[in-house]
Amino acid sequence: MSDLIREVTPLTKGIVWLRPEVISSQSDHYLAIDYLLNGLLTATEKNKTNQTSLLIGQNFNRKIYVFATMKELKKTELTSFFSLLEKDMNGEDKVLIVDDVEGREAFLKIIPEKLLSHFHVFR
Repeated sequence: MSDLIREVTPLTKGIVWLRPEVISSQSDHYLAIDYLLNGLLTATEKNKTNQTSLLIGQNFNRKIYVFATMKELKKTELTSFFSLLEKDMNGEDKVLIVDDVEGREAFLKIIPEKLLSHFHVFR
């Protein structure tokens, strides 16, 4: 099983996947995220026209948000994602950053200060 799956706990509220433009359905991160979303990633990738996706699944009977985007970060999409998270975030909840394109530094600069402590880079 993938290390990402082992990292997800009941306190995991979201995953930000900074993904390459072309993704392989056989890559470890793709398979792990698809598993966590019960196949929703694969289902949406077949009809994909956008470079960014926001998928909502269940994690230990709570919502889990998966924001998948390429290296180019769009502020309007991120603002919507952050406001959605903020409404649903509790004190100890965390959001994992899965970085497959070396974009985490740019992403970390965009996170609102009040949410920053919830974000953790998955290695």
